[in-house]
Amino acid sequence: MLWRPTTYGERAFLHIYEALGRHVSVDASFGATLDFLVNERSFQEFAKLHATIETFIRCMRAAVYLQPEIGHLAPTDYGKQLGKRDYVPRRLSSDRRFCELLKQTAIVSFEAKDAPPAVARDIKHETSRCYLCGIKLAKTGPQHSKPTVEHLWPLSLGGESIEENLIAACHDCNTKRANSITWAWGPVQSTDYRHDPKINPDVQLRISLAMAKLMLEASGERRGGRCSLKEAALRLAPLFPNLDIKDGRHRVYFELLDEVRKAG
Repeated sequence: MLWRPTTYGERAFLHIYEALGRHVSVDASFGATLDFLVNERSFQEFAKLHATIETFIRCMRAAVYLQPEIGHLAPTDYGKQLGKRDYVPRRLSSDRRFCELLKQTAIVSFEAKDAPPAVARDIKHETSRCYLCGIKLAKTGPQHSKPTVEHLWPLSLGGESIEENLIAACHDCNTKRANSITWAWGPVQSTDYRHDPKINPDVQLRISLAMAKLMLEASGERRGGRCSLKEAALRLAPLFPNLDIKDGRHRVYFELLDEVRKAG
């Protein structure tokens, strides 16, 4: 398991990762190796996460779409209905625990309940700066610096509006992060980055690398013991990485990911 989950959406995602995603492997044929890649380990991790994301989104979106029709069914029958329609892999559609998690995830997404006002108020006062970019949050002033309540695991993907899943973010970061849930969701294969001291990296690239920092911390790779995404976020904030790159050479995503790992 990559980190300690606190929401139904995370539990469903990590269940898929344990059942399917972590078993995915990319191998070179004809006796070749993958040592020509920037980092074979990171590339393998990307393949595992990408397979998990693809499966999770397909299962979850189908479950939300069919919620009015099959939401009343017991988990076993619920899974059978999704399996018959080829929305859920056979191995998972017969897995009672996964079907229970998927059903609850669909309910959370379908109902889309915001945080209660008292909880939202407490979250906005929990920290004084945005957990991603570090800008000082203020009720008055520019729109982009106003405090908002961010779901670390997106509400639309089954992240309940509970204190353990909520954190203060500026309006800009909350809007631009959207539904990204891991660094593998980000602009991995489209990255061709060249450092310019006058211009910050593209915000989607910064968000993706921030998610990498978050996952590394929550997984226990940086220090012993897994923790929740919120615990990791509060420990590391702000999450946007300071890329210590001074030359003008172009870099692909996995080279930048190496920089994030080294900075840990």
